[in-house]
Amino acid sequence: MVNLSTALQSREPLVVGSAGNPGAIKTSPSSAACDLVELRLDALGGGTEVRQFAEKQQEFHPLILTARHPDEGGSNHLTPTQRAGLLADFLPLGSLLDLELRSLQEMATLWQEAKDRDMIRIASWHDFEKCPSQTEIKETIAAMGSAGANVAKCAFLLGESSDLQRIAEALDDPPLPVAIMGMGPFGPSSRLLAAGLGSVLNYGFLGETPTAPGQWPARLLREAISASF
Repeated sequence: MVNLSTALQSREPLVVGSAGNPGAIKTSPSSAACDLVELRLDALGGGTEVRQFAEKQQEFHPLILTARHPDEGGSNHLTPTQRAGLLADFLPLGSLLDLELRSLQEMATLWQEAKDRDMIRIASWHDFEKCPSQTEIKETIAAMGSAGANVAKCAFLLGESSDLQRIAEALDDPPLPVAIMGMGPFGPSSRLLAAGLGSVLNYGFLGETPTAPGQWPARLLREAISASF
């Protein structure tokens, strides 16, 4: 299993297999498909089958726990209390916790508990409607670092080819490890570009269905990164 702290500090491009649909949790554990597995608990819920999947996967992969905010791509319109409950229930199985920057204040107890457990904390931000400015991205990453995040994750719409410049700018000497990716028509190309420029977590999907627009299948993304860099 990958040494996360070392890999993150060295800006090694790791591949995350995102599990967010029933087909994904039927995926057999395999270290060949990805380096980490993300559990999209907002989409999967916290049932017995999901827990069994998590317990099997954690033997092969560090687990990222996520219950996404409805305004940032989350499924099932979960309330903050519902999301926090799901995450807290699975916390003993996780190695990383992903909370949106906007959620850190209302989930401060969970954020602190993750730190107390020596989990890697990811602060995230998703914009499905537009490509942000260079200043907005830099300020967002700085705010994540100030909040104690170990990794800053940013995902946003790329509407035209010139928007790919935002990826390069965000990865130019950031104050903490960054995971960055585009969504939309230029999403697939942005993910390979980002990996080459130092994005530490690069998301693909497990199963048959992407969990965000522009995702590659995790295994294919990993093969492409390995062949390119």
